[in-house]
Amino acid sequence: MDTELIKNKIYNFFCEREGEEILEIIEKIDFIDEGILDSLDFFSLAAFVEKEFEVKLNMTNEETFKSMRRIESLVNLIAKNS
Repeated sequence: MDTELIKNKIYNFFCEREGEEILEIIEKIDFIDEGILDSLDFFSLAAFVEKEFEVKLNMTNEETFKSMRRIESLVNLIAKNS
């Protein structure tokens, strides 16, 4: 799957939750460190990714957890698994 398409869908997920101003910082932040995602939100993001991109994420894998904290690594994780 095209990484730009993936990125745009992830942008939309965060814009719906945080507003469009998130786009100004989304490339630079760690979603958990910045308080954008708490533990429940993290699983909401995982459910969105699994449904939207038809991928299965191993939520017990530490690398999956780390990859979901930043936009670029999240996009790469989805692209690799789709």
